[in-house]
Amino acid sequence: MNALHLCVFLCFVFAANAQSDKVFRVTTPEGETIFTDNPSGNAVPITLPQGSEMASSPITPLPKTAGSLLVKQHADSTHYQMNVVSPKPEQTIRSNIGQVNIQTSLHPKVQGVYTLHLNDQVMSQNSGLFRLNSLDRGVYTFYIEFALKSGKILASTSKQTFYLHQASALNRPK
Repeated sequence: MNALHLCVFLCFVFAANAQSDKVFRVTTPEGETIFTDNPSGNAVPITLPQGSEMASSPITPLPKTAGSLLVKQHADSTHYQMNVVSPKPEQTIRSNIGQVNIQTSLHPKVQGVYTLHLNDQVMSQNSGLFRLNSLDRGVYTFYIEFALKSGKILASTSKQTFYLHQASALNRPK
């Protein structure tokens, strides 16, 4: 009988302890939302509605680690799509001054860094429009990557080629 009373008492103690746990939401500078039971400086407490509990089948609990319980919602769960608007694949561009505009579109739009890889040279900026000047005539291969400020790449385009033509100085009329 004493063992039964002890079991009932322990069940009430563990149930009360489970009810007192709090959950906090933290948003990182990269926009990542983290739910945790260990609050930090900018943590916002979350109140769970009554009845949000569910009965589960008995399981063997794992030993708790020193760190806090974390459940992350990653920004990469969203599918990002980036396309090259111009130039079109295999397009011939005629510009005597060597000016080429490379433009991309990104869906959904978020803050980040665009990196252009043009013939193994790298150029980064905050918009998807690259204005290139003083390019020599020839064949150019490029692709563009979009990344968060943390460096995590969210989207990239496939490699694409364009041809830059310039009028020859030898063919000018006399």
